[in-house]
Amino acid sequence: MARVRAVDRRLYLLVEIAARRLHRDVDARLTQSAGVSASQAAVLFLLLRRGERRLGSIGETLALGAPAVSGLISRMEKAGLVIRRKDAADRRGALVDLSEHGRIAAEQADAILRTYNAELDERLGEDDAEALHHALTRLIASEDQG
Repeated sequence: MARVRAVDRRLYLLVEIAARRLHRDVDARLTQSAGVSASQAAVLFLLLRRGERRLGSIGETLALGAPAVSGLISRMEKAGLVIRRKDAADRRGALVDLSEHGRIAAEQADAILRTYNAELDERLGEDDAEALHHALTRLIASEDQG
């Protein structure tokens, strides 16, 4: 059988559709069980694992623009998930950290996503899950370099 070229497989379209479906499913689970969106959970995980961050660092890590990060953090601050304060070293900047409520939500969201990842591993099988992880990691790394 002839090998299908990557351009004929419409890889971007498939990745985009899969990402949207996965995001929608995870977002619903997180909202229902932890009271946070998938986007909020990403910020919570970052702060839980790496501690207090500048807004720019959050945007860079999560591949979000400054307006998106600012709006997201503002909504999270109003929800009591994060605390924002002026950066003493740079008065123009702000630092963001978890509130106690945010720490609890982050831990709940982490459990939900661990379960979801296990479900994906089961659906894909070990070999395909490993191949997908490797391929996506390479794509992300190549974007970070270029």
